[in-house]
Amino acid sequence: MPAPSPDLSIITVTYNSAAVIAPCLSSVAAHRGDLRAETLVVDNASADDTCEVVRQEFPWAKLITGHGNIGFAAGNNLGLAAAQGCFFLLLNPDTEIRAGALQALLTYADAHPQVGMIAPRLHNMDGSLQHSTFRFPDYRQAVYGFFEKLVPIDSVANGRYAPDAYEIERPVDHILGAAIFVRRPLWEEIGGMDENYALYFEETDWCYRARQAGWELRYIPTATIMHRGAHSTSAAPERSSVLFARSQARFYRKNLGMLNYLMLKDIAFVGLTYWLARSSAALLRGRISQEQFKRRMRSYGQILLA
Repeated sequence: MPAPSPDLSIITVTYNSAAVIAPCLSSVAAHRGDLRAETLVVDNASADDTCEVVRQEFPWAKLITGHGNIGFAAGNNLGLAAAQGCFFLLLNPDTEIRAGALQALLTYADAHPQVGMIAPRLHNMDGSLQHSTFRFPDYRQAVYGFFEKLVPIDSVANGRYAPDAYEIERPVDHILGAAIFVRRPLWEEIGGMDENYALYFEETDWCYRARQAGWELRYIPTATIMHRGAHSTSAAPERSSVLFARSQARFYRKNLGMLNYLMLKDIAFVGLTYWLARSSAALLRGRISQEQFKRRMRSYGQILLA
């Protein structure tokens, strides 16, 4: 007689994650209890010992390899396609589950069938609160992205929810990709993440499509997961800015319409003019080198063309 399908599939995409994957999977083993759960590790061609750590220390995890470095979205999609659970938990390798989190997510999902995605409570490793939910992008966030001194990055005006909002269960726009709980019928209806995004906005777009399809997205404060941060993002600041701008532009064109996209481009032109002036002043004062200035100029041009 075949074994029953698992209730939950935990999917973790790794890339050079040897330093963090052991605490992550150890936390899964410690807190899954008697849940019927499977764990899938999708490795994107790590050059370190990630795969060896998984094979030797966590043989119960299904390791998926051999597909190259296909990125965050495609890696999660590969895991979703292989998963057998009724629910999925997309979990970054630099996270650690706390006691009761998995059961809290499953219990809430069972009681709220209209909810397609759930955000847990995220904490930094020092115990401080980390934003796990956000409002959908708009022109105000685009402005603050260029003129960061106008408003603190963690402010409500910049698409964040107020800290006290993390003490109550509530609806949200989109969920940070470090930990997203997903109902299988949602995935079957709208598919996985858009693989045309590069490093940013994959989960934002996925959540937007879920909302457009009529699913609810909620945050619950009773499921806590610790998150170290973006350890696998190794791109230089200029490169990261270009990738962000390209993904942001794609999200606007795809989901918000041409008028909003053109407004984004106007904001980018003004913002880059401001940053050109700042970089020129830094060069004249000897605060950056000629090579740094040239790299910035190249990135500004690429951002403008995004």
